[in-house]
Amino acid sequence: MALPGALSGLLWSVGNICSILSVTYLGEGVGYSMTQSAMLVSGLWGTFWFKEITSLHSIRGWMASASLAIAGILLLSYNHMPPLPKVVLKH
Repeated sequence: MALPGALSGLLWSVGNICSILSVTYLGEGVGYSMTQSAMLVSGLWGTFWFKEITSLHSIRGWMASASLAIAGILLLSYNHMPPLPKVVLKH
């Protein structure tokens, strides 16, 4: 039991380091959004592979929530875009 626990802790630590690096290099808008999108992947695994959600009503609700999360991720990613250059008018 010690080896699986140590391996999962190591994997969790590597994931945290990578999330810190992504926010550092990509900025908060893109990096944090990408790290939080992991819940969408785990939701898809839980729904379609492990069959944790079985009712069609619950699956539709999850899909609606996931769509809203994806829209938020896309909107936050525009925070990373560089500002428009300033135009200087000469008289």
